[in-house]
Parts: sequence; C-alpha cells; structure tokens
Amino acid sequence: MEPGNIWKTWKGHAGFGCLAFDALPAWQKELFKPDMSPAALAKPYLPKDGILSPREKTGFLCQIMDLVYYDECRPYVTFPDGRWIPHCPPDENRQAAGSSGNSPSPVVSVEIIEMLMNKMIESVRRDDWEEAIRHGGTLGHFVQEPFTPGHCIDGDLLQQLFPDPDHSRHIRLHYAFDCGTTDFEPLAPILMGASVPEAAFRIQIEIDRGIRQAKNLAGSIIRLLYEQEHHPRAAREALLAGQSQAATWLTSCAWHTAICIAKGRFEKSELPALGTIDLTRLMPYFWHHCDYTELLPGCLVKNSRKIPIHIFSKKAKGSPEEQLIVNGFGMGGHMGCKFFVNGDIYRHFHCRVGLPSRQTEGQSENTHTEFRVEIDRQLNKVYSEDLKYSGQVLTRVLLHPGREAQVIDVDITGARALMLINECQSHRDLQGQIQWDVPHVAICEPILSKT
Repeated sequence: MEPGNIWKTWKGHAGFGCLAFDALPAWQKELFKPDMSPAALAKPYLPKDGILSPREKTGFLCQIMDLVYYDECRPYVTFPDGRWIPHCPPDENRQAAGSSGNSPSPVVSVEIIEMLMNKMIESVRRDDWEEAIRHGGTLGHFVQEPFTPGHCIDGDLLQQLFPDPDHSRHIRLHYAFDCGTTDFEPLAPILMGASVPEAAFRIQIEIDRGIRQAKNLAGSIIRLLYEQEHHPRAAREALLAGQSQAATWLTSCAWHTAICIAKGRFEKSELPALGTIDLTRLMPYFWHHCDYTELLPGCLVKNSRKIPIHIFSKKAKGSPEEQLIVNGFGMGGHMGCKFFVNGDIYRHFHCRVGLPSRQTEGQSENTHTEFRVEIDRQLNKVYSEDLKYSGQVLTRVLLHPGREAQVIDVDITGARALMLINECQSHRDLQGQIQWDVPHVAICEPILSKT
C-alpha cells in the first residue's frame, strides 16, 4: 500500500479522526499546524508510515486515550488526580460506568466534554496546534467510544443476556464490537453551541442517541459472531457503519465548534438553530414503564401497535377541532419520565398536553388524571411507585376526556432534571372495589428554548 493510503487501515479512532478532519470547513483545516518535524514524527507512539500531513497526525491522535502508558501522552488522557478519563460513559464518580456497575451520569459526561473542549480552545487561541490536536484527540476519542456497544453496555450484562450456544466455547464479546469502519462518506459538521456549556450539552444529546442505537445493534452483532466466529469481520463492520459515521460526525462537530468558539467566528446561518431543542431528540434517563416502554416520537400505542397522535385543539369559535400531531410523544396516564437538561441555557419548556381524541382507552366519567411538570437542580434519582419524586412543582393541570390540549409554558432556569408526570386517582365501583381508569396522554410539540 502506498504511504498516502496507509491511513485507510486505521478503521477505528484514528480513521474516524481523519474523516472528521476532512469534513471540517476549508478555513478551519488551513489553521492546523502541528509539529511536523522529523523529530516530532519519530515519537514511538506514532506510526512510522502514513503521517504525511497535519490531517493524518490530527486523525491518528484520536487514539491518544489508548496511548495512556506513554509518559508523554498520559497527561492528556487523565484527570488531575491521575485517574483515567473513562473510555465509556462515566458514572457520578468519574469512573467507567460500564465497568463500575454504577449508572452513567450525563452531568459528569458533560463536565468532561467541557473540560476537554476548553483545553482545545485554549490551545487554538495560543495557536499551539500540537497541544490542540492532542486535547482534540482526547475529546474525539471520548465522544466516539459510546457509539459502539462494547463501550456503552456493562460487559457482564452482555455475557449474561447473550449466552454462547456453543457450550465448549468462551468468547469475550467486547472484542466483537471493536470493528469500526471508514467505509462511509463523512457528514458535514454543525455548530453545537456558541459557548462551551451549550456545546457540551448538545454533544451529550447526540451521545445519548448514539448509545440508544448501539444498544439496538448489540444482539444482531453478537448473533452474527456466534454464527460466524472465524469469518471476516466485514459483516460486523457493515452493521456498525452507521455508528462509525455518527461517531465521526460528532467528532467533527466538536472540533468545528471548538475552533469557532476559539476564533469567535460563527456563520450567521448556524446560530438560529441553537435557539431551541426538540425534546423528542433527548433520551430520557428515566422512564416509568407502562404500555409505553420508551419515548416514541410521533406515536401513541393501541393494542400493542404504534398509531398517530390525534388530539382536540382549541378553535377560535365553537367546539374543539381534531388535530394530527407530528411532533410529540405518548405517555401512560400513570407514569413519569425524566430528562437531563441544562436550565442555565435552555430556560423554558413549552408543550401542549391533553388526552387523545382517538385513542380513548381509559377515558370515562371517572377518569381523573393530573399532569405535572417538576424540576430538580441536580440529576433526580428518586424512584417512587406513587410518582412522588420530590421535585419542584412548576405547574399541574387536570386532563379531561374530550377537551382541547392545554398549553404548558414554564421557566426551568437552573434545572438539571425535567420531569413530566401523569398521576391518576382511583375510584370505587358500586361494590366498593377499587377501579382505575388510566388513559393515554399526548405530549405535543415539546420544546426547550432559551427564551
């Protein structure tokens, strides 16, 4: 293989880094001026061939977190106390949640993203590109890892949920997911924020979405491995190609945003999109299961099938009219869900909420359903079968069958947890037996906004 093509063998982090560099705007790529001297390229942790330009050096250093045992690399990939920056979503103690057995903490993940972005930004402002691509490499590695199932799911859980049908064999499943590919077209980056906290929050939203998709793919990849243990990895690469592309895109977005902030240069066309966030893009960190086991954008459920959302909408005159809701989601009438938010930036939550006009299961003269919006200034971890999460109640409304959806507009300044709760009250029938009429609830046009 010619030296200029050697980078194409870098199918994991280094390959992602090269393609992330390729996707940057031309004016940003021209800024990269790391040390390309023979002495700098002779470092023992760099490949002997393949680094011909700042592009390859920048891309390769997305592997820097795997070079932690080189003294020169270690300071870039560890916390000040010497502990490793996790190679998967962190828990609240800044440990790797997939290994510690603890729950991932989006709060800590955002803190790490902010730390790494700030270090890259400071280096770019000093025009120190050797430092910038090292901090940028750590940032890239950190955001890429959760897109593969082996770095976002507890390894013990994978082994237990997917036992090997061949009882004479013992395979560590983690290795099955180390099959990133560069066989895709890189996507153009977008601005993630005009400030580091805003960018880190938006990057975390994309990481959470990547984790959800990685979990969806885990079973297919494991079954393929069990069936084709000795076959080439190409089939597994193909299954994870979309994840490789998404991880590369998010790396490019993070670098693009860091450079824009460092240089104070923003395209006017990119800024308006930062004003709001569609809540359906967020992955709830807690979801109280009922007929709805997850957030289903644009859908209610009837007889275990997804159906469109229809509600009664307020009309200027006369009775309410029926409306199809494209942007929204369904909840059970007695459940709660929690979202990680940044109420210091996105200070308002808007939506409409009501009982569906067509999915009328649980709607009767005895239906008594209250919808509440609560917040917490920290990541709320209270669990309650009775939906008592000890949050600050911002608003509560009663939902009635046949009525138009009600407008919700609340100030969530300072919040880190946004909680949407539906709580039903039971009634007694003529025989004194407790009965429940639990309807479906439609959350319509849910938006986080700065104003």
